[in-house]
Amino acid sequence: MRLLSAVFLIALVGGVGYLTYVNNHTTAVSAGTWHGELPLPALVGGVYVLGMVSGWWLIGLTKRSWQRVTEPERA
Repeated sequence: MRLLSAVFLIALVGGVGYLTYVNNHTTAVSAGTWHGELPLPALVGGVYVLGMVSGWWLIGLTKRSWQRVTEPERA
C-alpha cells in the first residue's frame, strides 16, 4: 500500500512540475492602483495559499460559534 501511495505522490508531483514548466509565463495583475506582472505558477500558488488560510479561518469561526451556541448556560 505504501508503494502505491508513493507512486501516486510521485505522479502528482511530476504532473504539477510539468504543468509549472509548460505554463511558465508572466501574467498581468492589477489590484486597485497597483499593476504588475507575476509568473503564472507563483500567482496560482499564492491564490491557493490565500484560499487555504481563508478556509481555515472560516471553519474555525464556524466551529467556535457552534460551540458557543450549544454550550450550556453558566450560572
